[in-house]
Amino acid sequence: MKRNSVFHVVESAQLVGIALITISVFIHGRNKIDAIHANYYMDSLFYALVRLMTNGLSELSLMVTRLPILYKQRDFYFYPAWACSIPSIILKVPFSLLDAFLWTALTYYVIGYSPEPER
Repeated sequence: MKRNSVFHVVESAQLVGIALITISVFIHGRNKIDAIHANYYMDSLFYALVRLMTNGLSELSLMVTRLPILYKQRDFYFYPAWACSIPSIILKVPFSLLDAFLWTALTYYVIGYSPEPER
């Protein structure tokens, strides 16, 4: 984890920057509840979903570089594949939760999903 700490900081900073751009695009000015403004909310929800789903693609190159080692260990019966993948999954879940929290904390009230910040 120490080797990839800069990677995770840059990834979180990129997420915050894109959240600020999203806030400026989908900012609400006390919109009425009708079909037109409902489409704005659905657009912002769709963009958030796509953004959070594709946020892990930058880690794909790191995982691909480790594949030859995994295949060699699997072929020589050192470790099964699940024994190498479970620690990776356990280490990546907190970063995914942090990204989701950052996105929600920055965009939820400003876009207008909830009219009061206490919720």
